[in-house]
This record gives sequence, C-alpha cells and structure tokens, in this order.
Amino acid sequence: MSEEVKELVLDEVKEPVSDTRKYLIFSSDERLFGVDTDYVETILNETAITFIPMLPGHIRGVINLRGLIVPIIDFKMMLGQGMSESSCVVVLREDETYVGILVDNVADMEDVGRSQILPVPSQSGQSLHNLVSGMCSLPEGAVPGQAGTMLVLDCQFLFNQQ
Repeated sequence: MSEEVKELVLDEVKEPVSDTRKYLIFSSDERLFGVDTDYVETILNETAITFIPMLPGHIRGVINLRGLIVPIIDFKMMLGQGMSESSCVVVLREDETYVGILVDNVADMEDVGRSQILPVPSQSGQSLHNLVSGMCSLPEGAVPGQAGTMLVLDCQFLFNQQ
C-alpha cells in the first residue's frame, strides 16, 4: 500500500463519528417535544381529518396521504389536556406503518448529542412518562420565543400502542 493511500485511510479513521441526532421540535400544550427526524415522513398544515366513530377518544380520525389511510392522534388528548384546536399534523413512519400526530405547531429542527439526553424523572405524569424516552435542555434561542426542556418522543411506544 502506498504512503498516500495509508495517510488517507488513517485520516478517515481519525475523524470522529458524529454522536448527534436531528430532532424536529414541536409544541403541544405549551411543552416542547422532539421527534427523531428518521421517523418524520411529512408535515401537513390545514389538512382535513375524517372522523371515524367508535375509536378511542385520542384518535381524531384518519387522513388520506397519497393513497394511504393514516390514523391521526390528538396529542393533547393523549396527554389528558383536552381536544386540540390545531390542524398541524406531523406524519411519522416506521417501516410501512404510518401515524399522524396533531400538534399545536412545529417550531424548528435541532441537532442534539446523545449525551445531552437525560432520563425522564419517574414522578412525571404516567401518560407523559410512557410517551417520552428522555429529555434535554435546549440552548438559548434554539426555538424562537421559547426556551427550556425538550421531551424526546418515544416513537417505538407510539407505534406499538396505536
């Protein structure tokens, strides 16, 4: 192996592997939540939700997304905070399963290091404790007009329970 090739290989090995994830930050009931962008399929504003009777109260209905029927979860109702008046839907995807969550608004995207994410205290509300897998402090000005803690949405729980 030539010296030039060895140097290139060594340079590639020395580069640190990024230990950050990109999160889509949204708010619901004045709380900030983050969802790993690997799960985010699309964001829809002003979308019509078709009501389906005899579903659990936190499922507002379904939408037709490019020929797919996607259930829409009212995130505020899931948190026990009443019905959301918003029409902003974040559609999440895992493999071939889709689910939409109705949120107050989408704020921003932020890179967060894995080491910044802390466990959720056990005294948090039980419904909230199941929905989040961690939390972290956002830097000042990361989300315009809001500062504080981002709760990391546990998409695995969301997909498995819905």
